[in-house]
Amino acid sequence: MTDTVPGRHDGAQRGGGQLAPLVRAVGLTKAFGATIAVNGVDLEVECGQVVGVVGENGAGKTTLKNLLCGLLAPDAGTIELDGQPVSNFRAAELGIAAVHQEFSLFGSLSVAENVCISNLPGRRALINWREIRAVAREYLDIIGAQLDLDAPVESLSTGEQQLVEIAKALGQADRLLILDEPTASLTEPERERLFGVIRRLRERGLGMIFISHFIDEVYEIADYIVVLRDGYRVDGRPASELPRRELEELMVGRPVSERKADTGMPTDEVALRVENLSSGPDFTDVSLEVRRGEIVGLAGLMGAGRTELVEAIYGLRSSEGRVWVSGTLVPHRTPADMKRLGVAFVPEDRRRHGLFSVRPVRENLTAAAIARLVRRWLPGFGFRGERASAKKIVENLRVVCPGLEVPVWALSGGNQQKALLGRWLAIQPQVCIFDDPTRGIDIGAKEEIHALIGQLARNGTAVLMVSSELPELMQLAHHIIVLRQGRAVAKFSKPFDPRVIIQYAASAAEEVSDDVV
Repeated sequence: MTDTVPGRHDGAQRGGGQLAPLVRAVGLTKAFGATIAVNGVDLEVECGQVVGVVGENGAGKTTLKNLLCGLLAPDAGTIELDGQPVSNFRAAELGIAAVHQEFSLFGSLSVAENVCISNLPGRRALINWREIRAVAREYLDIIGAQLDLDAPVESLSTGEQQLVEIAKALGQADRLLILDEPTASLTEPERERLFGVIRRLRERGLGMIFISHFIDEVYEIADYIVVLRDGYRVDGRPASELPRRELEELMVGRPVSERKADTGMPTDEVALRVENLSSGPDFTDVSLEVRRGEIVGLAGLMGAGRTELVEAIYGLRSSEGRVWVSGTLVPHRTPADMKRLGVAFVPEDRRRHGLFSVRPVRENLTAAAIARLVRRWLPGFGFRGERASAKKIVENLRVVCPGLEVPVWALSGGNQQKALLGRWLAIQPQVCIFDDPTRGIDIGAKEEIHALIGQLARNGTAVLMVSSELPELMQLAHHIIVLRQGRAVAKFSKPFDPRVIIQYAASAAEEVSDDVV
Protein backbone atom coordinates (compact mmCIF):
# COMPACT_ATOMS: atom_id res chain seq x y z
CA MET A 1 0.00 0.00 0.00
CA THR A 2 2.81 2.42 0.82
CA ASP A 3 4.30 2.12 -2.67
CA THR A 4 1.26 3.51 -4.48
CA VAL A 5 1.59 6.82 -6.29
CA PRO A 6 -0.76 8.65 -8.65
CA GLY A 7 -1.10 6.96 -12.01
CA ARG A 8 0.11 7.85 -15.48
CA HIS A 9 -1.65 10.16 -17.90
CA ASP A 10 -0.18 9.93 -21.38
CA GLY A 11 -1.72 13.11 -22.81
CA ALA A 12 -4.05 13.75 -25.70
CA GLN A 13 -3.28 13.54 -29.42
CA ARG A 14 -2.54 16.68 -31.39
CA GLY A 15 -3.19 16.85 -35.10
CA GLY A 16 -0.89 14.45 -36.99
CA GLY A 17 -0.64 12.05 -34.05
CA GLN A 18 1.65 14.29 -31.95
CA LEU A 19 0.97 14.26 -28.23
CA ALA A 20 -0.38 17.49 -26.73
CA PRO A 21 1.36 18.67 -23.54
CA LEU A 22 -0.34 17.83 -20.30
CA VAL A 23 -0.75 21.54 -19.53
CA ARG A 24 -0.24 24.52 -21.82
CA ALA A 25 -0.67 28.15 -20.79
CA VAL A 26 -0.56 30.80 -23.49
CA GLY A 27 -0.34 34.54 -22.83
CA LEU A 28 -1.51 34.38 -19.21
CA THR A 29 -2.03 37.85 -17.78
CA LYS A 30 -3.30 38.88 -14.36
CA ALA A 31 -3.44 42.37 -12.86
CA PHE A 32 -4.33 43.59 -9.38
CA GLY A 33 -5.36 47.18 -9.80
CA ALA A 34 -2.53 49.00 -11.55
CA THR A 35 -0.03 46.22 -10.78
CA ILE A 36 0.39 43.55 -13.48
CA ALA A 37 1.55 40.46 -11.60
CA VAL A 38 1.72 38.11 -14.61
CA ASN A 39 2.18 39.56 -18.07
CA GLY A 40 1.72 37.37 -21.17
CA VAL A 41 3.38 34.24 -19.72
CA ASP A 42 3.59 31.01 -21.74
CA LEU A 43 4.23 27.67 -20.04
CA GLU A 44 4.08 23.99 -21.00
CA VAL A 45 4.34 20.88 -18.84
CA GLU A 46 4.63 17.42 -20.36
CA CYS A 47 3.59 14.17 -18.71
CA GLY A 48 6.42 12.94 -16.51
CA GLN A 49 8.22 16.30 -16.64
CA VAL A 50 9.33 18.59 -13.80
CA VAL A 51 9.33 22.27 -14.79
CA GLY A 52 11.20 24.56 -12.43
CA VAL A 53 9.84 28.12 -12.12
CA VAL A 54 12.27 30.63 -10.62
CA GLY A 55 12.35 34.35 -10.02
CA GLU A 56 12.68 36.92 -7.27
CA ASN A 57 9.89 37.67 -4.82
CA GLY A 58 7.29 39.65 -6.75
CA ALA A 59 8.28 38.08 -10.09
CA GLY A 60 4.80 36.52 -10.47
CA LYS A 61 5.50 32.90 -9.49
CA THR A 62 2.73 32.57 -6.92
CA THR A 63 0.18 34.36 -9.11
CA LEU A 64 1.06 32.01 -11.99
CA LYS A 65 0.56 29.05 -9.66
CA ASN A 66 -2.82 30.36 -8.55
CA LEU A 67 -3.91 30.77 -12.18
CA LEU A 68 -2.85 27.23 -13.06
CA CYS A 69 -4.69 25.66 -10.12
CA GLY A 70 -7.89 27.66 -10.61
CA LEU A 71 -7.66 29.96 -7.58
CA LEU A 72 -7.55 32.99 -9.89
CA ALA A 73 -9.10 33.62 -13.29
CA PRO A 74 -6.75 35.16 -15.88
CA ASP A 75 -7.53 38.58 -17.33
CA ALA A 76 -6.17 37.32 -20.66
CA GLY A 77 -4.68 34.14 -22.05
CA THR A 78 -5.74 30.50 -22.12
CA ILE A 79 -5.05 27.28 -20.23
CA GLU A 80 -5.29 23.87 -21.91
CA LEU A 81 -5.30 20.48 -20.21
CA ASP A 82 -4.52 17.51 -22.50
CA GLY A 83 -5.09 19.84 -25.46
CA GLN A 84 -8.55 20.96 -24.29
CA PRO A 85 -9.24 24.55 -23.14
CA VAL A 86 -10.35 24.87 -19.51
CA SER A 87 -11.74 27.86 -17.64
CA ASN A 88 -13.41 28.50 -14.28
CA PHE A 89 -12.30 25.04 -13.24
CA ARG A 90 -12.00 23.27 -9.92
CA ALA A 91 -8.45 21.93 -9.78
CA ALA A 92 -9.24 18.83 -7.71
CA GLU A 93 -11.81 17.64 -10.26
CA LEU A 94 -9.13 17.80 -12.98
CA GLY A 95 -6.45 16.04 -10.94
CA ILE A 96 -4.49 19.22 -10.21
CA ALA A 97 -3.23 20.09 -6.74
CA ALA A 98 -0.83 22.61 -5.26
CA VAL A 99 1.36 22.73 -2.19
CA HIS A 100 1.14 26.39 -1.28
CA GLN A 101 3.89 28.41 0.35
CA GLU A 102 1.43 29.58 3.00
CA PHE A 103 -0.11 26.59 4.73
CA SER A 104 -3.80 25.77 4.23
CA LEU A 105 -4.17 23.46 7.21
CA PHE A 106 -6.76 23.30 10.00
CA GLY A 107 -4.72 23.58 13.17
CA SER A 108 -7.24 22.02 15.53
CA LEU A 109 -7.79 18.96 13.30
CA SER A 110 -5.57 15.88 13.33
CA VAL A 111 -2.86 15.02 10.84
CA ALA A 112 -5.08 12.30 9.33
CA GLU A 113 -8.05 14.65 8.95
CA ASN A 114 -5.94 17.31 7.25
CA VAL A 115 -4.44 14.85 4.76
CA CYS A 116 -7.93 13.63 3.75
CA ILE A 117 -9.81 16.91 4.20
CA SER A 118 -10.76 17.33 0.54
CA ASN A 119 -12.30 13.86 0.27
CA LEU A 120 -13.20 12.36 3.62
CA PRO A 121 -13.94 8.62 3.19
CA GLY A 122 -17.37 7.46 4.26
CA ARG A 123 -20.96 7.14 3.20
CA ARG A 124 -23.36 10.11 3.32
CA ALA A 125 -22.90 11.86 6.67
CA LEU A 126 -20.96 8.97 8.22
CA ILE A 127 -17.19 9.22 8.17
CA ASN A 128 -15.07 6.08 7.98
CA TRP A 129 -12.36 6.91 10.48
CA ARG A 130 -10.47 3.67 9.91
CA GLU A 131 -10.21 4.44 6.21
CA ILE A 132 -9.16 8.04 6.93
CA ARG A 133 -6.25 6.75 8.97
CA ALA A 134 -5.31 4.19 6.31
CA VAL A 135 -5.39 6.74 3.47
CA ALA A 136 -3.48 9.32 5.49
CA ARG A 137 -0.81 6.79 6.41
CA GLU A 138 -0.53 5.76 2.74
CA TYR A 139 0.31 9.26 1.56
CA LEU A 140 2.53 10.07 4.52
CA ASP A 141 4.47 6.86 3.86
CA ILE A 142 4.97 7.90 0.22
CA ILE A 143 6.98 10.90 1.42
CA GLY A 144 8.51 9.03 4.36
CA ALA A 145 6.87 11.19 7.03
CA GLN A 146 6.57 9.38 10.35
CA LEU A 147 3.96 11.58 12.02
CA ASP A 148 1.37 10.81 14.68
CA LEU A 149 -1.92 10.57 12.77
CA ASP A 150 -3.91 11.74 15.79
CA ALA A 151 -1.75 14.75 16.64
CA PRO A 152 -3.41 18.14 16.05
CA VAL A 153 -1.57 19.93 13.26
CA GLU A 154 -1.11 23.05 15.40
CA SER A 155 1.16 20.99 17.70
CA LEU A 156 3.58 20.19 14.85
CA SER A 157 6.69 22.12 13.90
CA THR A 158 6.67 24.23 10.74
CA GLY A 159 8.63 21.56 8.87
CA GLU A 160 6.25 18.81 9.94
CA GLN A 161 3.28 20.90 8.84
CA GLN A 162 4.95 21.23 5.44
CA LEU A 163 5.03 17.42 5.15
CA VAL A 164 1.30 17.26 5.94
CA GLU A 165 0.65 19.79 3.15
CA ILE A 166 2.59 17.66 0.67
CA ALA A 167 0.78 14.46 1.68
CA LYS A 168 -2.59 16.23 1.35
CA ALA A 169 -1.72 17.41 -2.17
CA LEU A 170 -0.65 13.92 -3.25
CA GLY A 171 -4.12 12.71 -2.34
CA GLN A 172 -5.64 15.15 -4.85
CA ALA A 173 -3.18 15.21 -7.76
CA ASP A 174 -3.12 12.52 -10.44
CA ARG A 175 -2.23 14.82 -13.38
CA LEU A 176 -0.41 17.94 -12.24
CA LEU A 177 1.24 18.72 -8.91
CA ILE A 178 2.43 22.28 -8.25
CA LEU A 179 4.96 22.67 -5.45
CA ASP A 180 5.48 26.24 -4.21
CA GLU A 181 8.60 26.40 -2.02
CA PRO A 182 7.98 22.87 -0.66
CA THR A 183 11.40 22.58 1.01
CA ALA A 184 11.52 25.96 2.73
CA SER A 185 11.17 24.36 6.19
CA LEU A 186 12.82 21.01 5.50
CA THR A 187 16.35 20.00 6.42
CA GLU A 188 18.74 18.22 4.05
CA PRO A 189 17.58 14.62 4.71
CA GLU A 190 13.89 15.61 4.41
CA ARG A 191 14.64 17.42 1.15
CA GLU A 192 16.39 14.39 -0.29
CA ARG A 193 13.44 12.24 0.72
CA LEU A 194 11.05 14.62 -1.04
CA PHE A 195 13.21 14.60 -4.18
CA GLY A 196 13.01 10.82 -4.19
CA VAL A 197 9.21 11.10 -4.12
CA ILE A 198 9.25 13.62 -6.98
CA ARG A 199 11.42 11.30 -9.09
CA ARG A 200 9.06 8.37 -8.49
CA LEU A 201 6.04 10.48 -9.42
CA ARG A 202 7.81 11.65 -12.55
CA GLU A 203 8.48 8.05 -13.56
CA ARG A 204 4.75 7.33 -13.26
CA GLY A 205 3.89 10.20 -15.62
CA LEU A 206 2.79 12.92 -13.20
CA GLY A 207 3.55 16.43 -14.45
CA MET A 208 5.02 18.79 -11.86
CA ILE A 209 5.83 22.47 -11.47
CA PHE A 210 8.54 23.10 -8.90
CA ILE A 211 8.77 26.69 -7.61
CA SER A 212 11.81 27.35 -5.45
CA HIS A 213 14.33 29.98 -4.41
CA PHE A 214 16.94 27.26 -3.90
CA ILE A 215 18.82 27.18 -7.18
CA ASP A 216 20.70 23.98 -6.31
CA GLU A 217 17.38 22.20 -5.82
CA VAL A 218 16.01 23.43 -9.13
CA TYR A 219 19.00 22.05 -11.00
CA GLU A 220 18.82 18.80 -9.07
CA ILE A 221 15.16 18.04 -9.78
CA ALA A 222 13.93 20.07 -12.79
CA ASP A 223 14.04 18.95 -16.44
CA TYR A 224 13.19 22.42 -17.75
CA ILE A 225 13.54 25.87 -16.15
CA VAL A 226 11.34 28.93 -16.71
CA VAL A 227 12.61 32.30 -15.43
CA LEU A 228 10.17 35.06 -14.43
CA ARG A 229 11.05 38.67 -13.70
CA ASP A 230 8.61 41.51 -12.98
CA GLY A 231 5.70 39.39 -14.25
CA TYR A 232 7.31 38.49 -17.59
CA ARG A 233 8.78 35.22 -18.77
CA VAL A 234 12.37 36.23 -19.59
CA ASP A 235 13.73 32.78 -20.51
CA GLY A 236 12.94 29.09 -20.62
CA ARG A 237 15.36 26.27 -21.43
CA PRO A 238 16.23 22.69 -20.54
CA ALA A 239 18.09 22.76 -17.22
CA SER A 240 21.20 21.30 -18.86
CA GLU A 241 21.39 24.27 -21.26
CA LEU A 242 21.06 27.10 -18.71
CA PRO A 243 24.25 27.86 -16.73
CA ARG A 244 23.70 28.74 -13.11
CA ARG A 245 25.41 32.13 -13.25
CA GLU A 246 23.28 33.13 -16.22
CA LEU A 247 20.15 31.93 -14.44
CA GLU A 248 20.89 34.05 -11.37
CA GLU A 249 21.48 37.13 -13.49
CA LEU A 250 18.27 36.52 -15.43
CA MET A 251 16.37 36.35 -12.14
CA VAL A 252 17.64 39.61 -10.69
CA GLY A 253 18.30 41.50 -13.94
CA ARG A 254 21.86 42.34 -12.97
CA PRO A 255 25.18 40.60 -12.24
CA VAL A 256 25.06 38.73 -8.91
CA SER A 257 27.88 39.45 -6.51
CA GLU A 258 30.25 36.59 -5.81
CA ARG A 259 31.56 38.26 -2.64
CA LYS A 260 31.34 36.33 0.58
CA ALA A 261 29.61 38.14 3.43
CA ASP A 262 32.16 40.10 5.46
CA THR A 263 31.47 39.11 9.06
CA GLY A 264 34.58 40.57 10.70
CA MET A 265 36.25 39.16 13.80
CA PRO A 266 34.56 38.61 17.19
CA THR A 267 35.82 40.24 20.38
CA ASP A 268 36.50 38.35 23.61
CA GLU A 269 33.48 39.88 25.40
CA VAL A 270 30.60 37.41 25.88
CA ALA A 271 27.25 38.99 25.03
CA LEU A 272 25.02 35.92 25.44
CA ARG A 273 25.74 32.98 27.72
CA VAL A 274 23.47 29.95 28.11
CA GLU A 275 24.19 27.35 30.80
CA ASN A 276 22.55 23.92 31.14
CA LEU A 277 19.27 24.95 29.53
CA SER A 278 16.59 22.25 29.31
CA SER A 279 12.94 22.18 28.26
CA GLY A 280 11.03 18.91 28.65
CA PRO A 281 11.56 16.53 25.72
CA ASP A 282 12.61 19.30 23.30
CA PHE A 283 16.22 19.81 24.39
CA THR A 284 18.40 18.94 27.36
CA ASP A 285 21.40 20.49 29.09
CA VAL A 286 22.46 22.88 26.32
CA SER A 287 25.24 25.37 27.01
CA LEU A 288 26.68 27.94 24.60
CA GLU A 289 28.29 31.35 24.38
CA VAL A 290 28.09 34.10 21.74
CA ARG A 291 30.66 36.90 21.84
CA ARG A 292 30.24 40.42 20.55
CA GLY A 293 30.75 40.46 16.81
CA GLU A 294 30.35 36.68 16.59
CA ILE A 295 27.84 34.69 14.55
CA VAL A 296 27.07 31.27 16.00
CA GLY A 297 24.99 28.96 13.80
CA LEU A 298 22.70 26.19 15.05
CA ALA A 299 22.53 23.20 12.70
CA GLY A 300 20.48 20.01 12.99
CA LEU A 301 17.69 17.97 11.51
CA MET A 302 13.98 18.66 11.90
CA GLY A 303 13.05 17.87 15.49
CA ALA A 304 16.57 18.42 16.80
CA GLY A 305 15.31 21.24 19.05
CA ARG A 306 16.82 24.29 17.32
CA THR A 307 13.67 26.46 17.24
CA GLU A 308 12.63 25.32 20.70
CA LEU A 309 16.06 26.27 22.07
CA VAL A 310 16.11 29.83 20.71
CA GLU A 311 12.49 30.35 21.80
CA ALA A 312 13.40 29.25 25.32
CA ILE A 313 16.44 31.54 25.39
CA TYR A 314 14.18 34.47 24.50
CA GLY A 315 11.57 33.49 27.11
CA LEU A 316 8.88 32.28 24.69
CA ARG A 317 8.72 28.85 26.34
CA SER A 318 9.43 27.60 29.84
CA SER A 319 12.83 26.09 30.57
CA GLU A 320 15.30 25.29 33.31
CA GLY A 321 18.84 26.63 33.32
CA ARG A 322 20.47 30.04 33.31
CA VAL A 323 20.91 32.79 30.70
CA TRP A 324 23.13 35.87 30.93
CA VAL A 325 22.95 38.90 28.64
CA SER A 326 26.04 41.12 28.70
CA GLY A 327 26.95 39.69 32.08
CA THR A 328 23.48 40.17 33.61
CA LEU A 329 21.69 37.03 34.80
CA VAL A 330 18.07 36.94 33.58
CA PRO A 331 16.39 34.70 36.20
CA HIS A 332 12.77 34.74 35.00
CA ARG A 333 12.99 35.37 31.28
CA THR A 334 10.19 37.00 29.37
CA PRO A 335 10.36 38.58 25.90
CA ALA A 336 9.94 41.97 27.59
CA ASP A 337 12.98 41.29 29.81
CA MET A 338 15.10 40.24 26.84
CA LYS A 339 14.02 43.19 24.73
CA ARG A 340 14.83 45.59 27.58
CA LEU A 341 18.34 44.09 27.69
CA GLY A 342 18.77 44.68 23.96
CA VAL A 343 17.98 41.22 22.60
CA ALA A 344 16.08 40.97 19.29
CA PHE A 345 14.26 37.85 18.11
CA VAL A 346 13.18 37.13 14.51
CA PRO A 347 10.95 34.00 14.43
CA GLU A 348 10.86 31.24 11.84
CA ASP A 349 7.33 31.94 10.62
CA ARG A 350 7.15 35.68 9.93
CA ARG A 351 3.44 35.67 9.07
CA ARG A 352 2.18 33.76 12.11
CA HIS A 353 4.63 34.93 14.76
CA GLY A 354 6.44 38.01 13.48
CA LEU A 355 4.36 40.45 11.48
CA PHE A 356 1.01 42.13 12.09
CA SER A 357 -0.18 41.17 8.63
CA VAL A 358 -3.22 43.45 8.33
CA ARG A 359 -1.54 46.48 9.88
CA PRO A 360 0.37 49.10 7.87
CA VAL A 361 4.04 48.79 7.04
CA ARG A 362 4.63 51.86 9.23
CA GLU A 363 3.30 50.16 12.37
CA ASN A 364 5.20 46.94 11.69
CA LEU A 365 8.47 48.83 11.32
CA THR A 366 8.11 50.84 14.53
CA ALA A 367 6.47 48.25 16.83
CA ALA A 368 9.69 47.37 18.68
CA ALA A 369 10.45 51.04 19.38
CA ILE A 370 6.91 51.96 20.40
CA ALA A 371 7.85 52.62 24.04
CA ARG A 372 10.19 55.41 22.93
CA LEU A 373 7.62 56.82 20.50
CA VAL A 374 4.80 56.78 23.08
CA ARG A 375 6.64 59.40 25.10
CA ARG A 376 6.42 61.70 22.08
CA TRP A 377 2.72 61.25 21.30
CA LEU A 378 0.68 64.32 20.41
CA PRO A 379 -3.16 64.36 20.39
CA GLY A 380 -4.46 64.40 16.85
CA PHE A 381 -0.98 63.86 15.38
CA GLY A 382 -0.05 60.37 16.59
CA PHE A 383 3.49 59.41 17.51
CA ARG A 384 5.93 62.12 16.58
CA GLY A 385 8.71 60.78 14.42
CA GLU A 386 7.00 57.45 13.70
CA ARG A 387 6.72 58.06 9.96
CA ALA A 388 10.24 59.45 9.83
CA SER A 389 11.56 56.41 11.67
CA ALA A 390 9.69 54.01 9.37
CA LYS A 391 10.82 55.89 6.27
CA LYS A 392 14.45 55.70 7.40
CA ILE A 393 14.22 51.91 7.86
CA VAL A 394 12.65 51.52 4.42
CA GLU A 395 15.45 53.54 2.84
CA ASN A 396 18.31 51.90 4.74
CA LEU A 397 17.14 48.33 4.08
CA ARG A 398 15.74 49.06 0.61
CA VAL A 399 12.31 47.69 1.51
CA VAL A 400 10.23 47.85 -1.66
CA CYS A 401 6.65 48.89 -0.83
CA PRO A 402 3.96 51.09 -2.42
CA GLY A 403 3.77 53.20 0.72
CA LEU A 404 4.04 53.16 4.50
CA GLU A 405 0.27 52.83 4.96
CA VAL A 406 -0.27 49.66 2.89
CA PRO A 407 -0.81 46.45 4.90
CA VAL A 408 2.44 44.51 5.30
CA TRP A 409 0.91 41.37 3.77
CA ALA A 410 0.91 43.20 0.40
CA LEU A 411 4.73 43.14 0.32
CA SER A 412 6.71 40.31 -1.26
CA GLY A 413 8.19 37.69 1.08
CA GLY A 414 11.70 39.13 0.90
CA ASN A 415 10.49 42.64 1.69
CA GLN A 416 8.35 41.36 4.55
CA GLN A 417 11.46 39.74 6.01
CA LYS A 418 13.50 42.91 5.61
CA ALA A 419 10.70 44.85 7.33
CA LEU A 420 10.77 42.41 10.24
CA LEU A 421 14.54 42.74 10.56
CA GLY A 422 14.25 46.52 10.30
CA ARG A 423 11.78 46.62 13.17
CA TRP A 424 14.37 45.13 15.51
CA LEU A 425 17.32 47.11 14.19
CA ALA A 426 15.45 50.25 15.28
CA ILE A 427 16.26 49.36 18.92
CA GLN A 428 19.98 48.86 18.13
CA PRO A 429 20.13 45.37 19.68
CA GLN A 430 23.17 43.97 21.46
CA VAL A 431 22.15 40.40 20.63
CA CYS A 432 20.15 39.16 17.63
CA ILE A 433 18.51 35.74 17.56
CA PHE A 434 17.47 34.72 14.04
CA ASP A 435 15.40 31.60 13.34
CA ASP A 436 15.73 30.79 9.60
CA PRO A 437 15.96 34.48 8.58
CA THR A 438 16.06 33.78 4.81
CA ARG A 439 13.31 31.15 4.68
CA GLY A 440 11.19 31.53 1.55
CA ILE A 441 12.93 34.54 0.04
CA ASP A 442 14.66 34.99 -3.29
CA ILE A 443 18.35 35.15 -4.12
CA GLY A 444 18.48 38.95 -4.32
CA ALA A 445 16.80 39.52 -0.94
CA LYS A 446 18.86 36.71 0.58
CA GLU A 447 22.06 38.41 -0.59
CA GLU A 448 20.95 41.65 1.08
CA ILE A 449 20.03 39.95 4.37
CA HIS A 450 23.37 38.11 4.43
CA ALA A 451 25.10 41.47 4.01
CA LEU A 452 22.96 42.93 6.81
CA ILE A 453 23.84 40.09 9.20
CA GLY A 454 27.51 40.56 8.33
CA GLN A 455 27.21 44.28 9.06
CA LEU A 456 25.62 43.55 12.44
CA ALA A 457 28.56 41.32 13.35
CA ARG A 458 31.11 43.90 12.19
CA ASN A 459 29.36 46.49 14.37
CA GLY A 460 29.78 44.27 17.43
CA THR A 461 26.33 42.66 17.64
CA ALA A 462 26.27 39.04 18.83
CA VAL A 463 24.21 36.82 16.49
CA LEU A 464 22.73 33.40 17.25
CA MET A 465 21.27 31.99 14.05
CA VAL A 466 19.23 28.91 13.11
CA SER A 467 19.16 27.92 9.44
CA SER A 468 17.86 24.93 7.53
CA GLU A 469 20.44 25.72 4.82
CA LEU A 470 23.82 24.40 5.84
CA PRO A 471 25.64 26.38 3.08
CA GLU A 472 24.17 29.56 4.57
CA LEU A 473 25.53 28.75 8.03
CA MET A 474 28.90 27.83 6.55
CA GLN A 475 29.06 31.16 4.74
CA LEU A 476 28.04 33.38 7.67
CA ALA A 477 28.93 31.66 10.95
CA HIS A 478 32.18 31.86 12.85
CA HIS A 479 31.18 28.68 14.69
CA ILE A 480 28.47 26.06 14.13
CA ILE A 481 26.88 24.08 16.97
CA VAL A 482 25.18 20.83 15.96
CA LEU A 483 22.03 19.75 17.78
CA ARG A 484 20.82 16.17 17.63
CA GLN A 485 17.75 14.87 19.46
CA GLY A 486 17.72 17.88 21.75
CA ARG A 487 21.40 17.79 22.69
CA ALA A 488 24.37 19.86 21.54
CA VAL A 489 26.74 17.18 20.26
CA ALA A 490 29.54 19.14 18.55
CA LYS A 491 30.90 22.58 17.81
CA PHE A 492 32.90 23.38 14.69
CA SER A 493 35.04 26.29 13.59
CA LYS A 494 36.01 27.42 10.09
CA PRO A 495 36.87 25.88 7.69
CA PHE A 496 33.72 23.76 7.89
CA ASP A 497 33.31 20.31 6.37
CA PRO A 498 29.62 19.83 5.41
CA ARG A 499 29.92 16.05 5.37
CA VAL A 500 31.14 15.95 8.95
CA ILE A 501 28.43 18.37 10.13
CA ILE A 502 25.69 16.31 8.46
CA GLN A 503 27.19 13.14 9.93
CA TYR A 504 26.95 14.53 13.46
CA ALA A 505 23.46 15.90 12.84
CA ALA A 506 22.10 12.60 11.50
CA SER A 507 24.15 9.96 13.31
CA ALA A 508 22.68 7.95 16.13
CA ALA A 509 26.18 7.28 17.46
CA GLU A 510 27.32 8.92 20.67
CA GLU A 511 30.83 9.86 19.50
CA VAL A 512 31.45 13.57 19.15
CA SER A 513 34.38 15.67 17.97
CA ASP A 514 37.15 16.98 20.21
CA ASP A 515 35.52 20.40 20.02
CA VAL A 516 32.42 19.34 21.91
CA VAL A 517 29.91 21.79 23.32
